[in-house]
Amino acid sequence: MSKSDRKHNLAARFVDDQTGLDDAVRDLEESSRFAFDAEFVAEDAYGSELCLLQVATDQHVWIIDPLAEIDVSAFWAFVTNPQKIAVVHAGAEDLALCYRETGKVPQNVFDLQIAAGLVSTDYPISLQRLIRGELGLQLPKSQTLTNWRRRPLTPKQIQYAIEDVAYMLPIHDRLIRKLEKKNRLEWSTQEHRRFEKVSLYEQKDDELYRNIKGAGALSPRGLAIVRELAVEREKLAQSYNRPRRGVLKDYLLVEIARHAWTKPEDIQSLRGMSLKHDALVKLTRAVQRALDQPSDSWPVNRRPPEQTPREAALTKLLSAVLQDFCERESVAAQLLGTNRDIRSLVRQMSLDNGDSSGGALACGWRRDAVGQILDDVISGKRAIRIAPSNEGPTIVVE
Repeated sequence: MSKSDRKHNLAARFVDDQTGLDDAVRDLEESSRFAFDAEFVAEDAYGSELCLLQVATDQHVWIIDPLAEIDVSAFWAFVTNPQKIAVVHAGAEDLALCYRETGKVPQNVFDLQIAAGLVSTDYPISLQRLIRGELGLQLPKSQTLTNWRRRPLTPKQIQYAIEDVAYMLPIHDRLIRKLEKKNRLEWSTQEHRRFEKVSLYEQKDDELYRNIKGAGALSPRGLAIVRELAVEREKLAQSYNRPRRGVLKDYLLVEIARHAWTKPEDIQSLRGMSLKHDALVKLTRAVQRALDQPSDSWPVNRRPPEQTPREAALTKLLSAVLQDFCERESVAAQLLGTNRDIRSLVRQMSLDNGDSSGGALACGWRRDAVGQILDDVISGKRAIRIAPSNEGPTIVVE
């Protein structure tokens, strides 16, 4: 085992003043890569409140306290610098914080969880399990739900914060070697480029309703209403500094939209409704705005159409082929293609009389990985049989 694989011996420093931050910045300037994690609280406010930044280079760990009166924007500049490699683990929310603070998309990101899924079937995998599997170290996770707002931080909190990033760069080294061995570095590069897309971090107001549970069952008119209500809820959440679903639950939005209520007293009658009268008035105005819209401007329901029996059978067949491929080639099925992706591919084939262009499975590294196999199975060039194995019956593509 190499030196970088043993228990970390990095120098750790707690940063709560500008001098310490300047030292951390100098270390980052001299480093080609760094790992970082963020501790934040999002349960009781509209936006996530950043409480701690943990940063590791090959020489140091920096525990940066953004609740001290220091400007941490200099750190975020490194996350958006394409000349640096920013290593994270399941880092979508941490990277979203960067976009919120800077208005710039992160660059050159390497997510350990994604990379692990490109060389094994174990996905999603926690950092604790990844450290145990790659480095043979067992770390406690007792501080995961601790109160990161409270100051001073306890020794246990600080130790947890240090260990949360101290092993990420050695794991980065090991995963790079595995990707190289399997000729999958290009897969990793393509998959990580999604973190450089603004659409991952920013949703337009008129798209907010797409994430509302239950909205898919509404009529086009109901969708138009819930679209306006979602925008109004966002404004209320911002003004109250509360999570949007803490202001108004999804099911309540859907119920208002279903009935198209334009009177505050009707909305007030809903069980679980706690908003005051002035907020209810704003909701009724949102409903009326939707009702005033012409029907040709109503949203189109994006629910996938019902599959025909033939399409359903083909979807099951291709799902089994992909699952077998993932197990044999050690790649996570959830990363390669979801059931929605497979259904989309089958639907495209049906619409285009066999043309499978379009969809996640028909482009990029996914196409390189399984495109030929799928084409051959679909066209009949390769046969499928069930063969016995030590783990039970398995699919064989011949």
